Amino acid sequence: MFVAIAQFPEVPTDRDKEFLAWFAWSNGQLREIDGLQGRRLLRASDGTYSAIVEHRSADTFAAMHLTEVASLVHARLGQVVHGEPMAMKYDVVADLAKSGSCCGGGDGGHGGHDRAVAGGRVELQVAGGCCQGA
Repeated sequence: MFVAIAQFPEVPTDRDKEFLAWFAWSNGQLREIDGLQGRRLLRASDGTYSAIVEHRSADTFAAMHLTEVASLVHARLGQVVHGEPMAMKYDVVADLAKSGSCCGGGDGGHGGHDRAVAGGRVELQVAGGCCQGA
């Protein structure tokens, strides 16, 4: 697996809702891209945004950026924020979720965790505290 962590340029406060709508829209546009495994938006305590983009390989990640739909997604982002996202790229070398530990096995990928919805967000709750401090 291949992962890119993209840091977005500052999103002006008055454009926050527009940015969130862009991300949701772009997920729908990119959903059928070959090799795309997942795409998640993160917000730091200082209000900045990053995204985790998971791909089958570095090659499928690179190929995605050559598609017409990726160009459309990128162009629309330019209407919301100024500047380019900066991405760090990684090959996954170990995956705790597939290790069979209490934090990663036997429960459909939840790794001993239950999901709870709080305030419109999905939060993971640790079962039995096995992963606390990790």
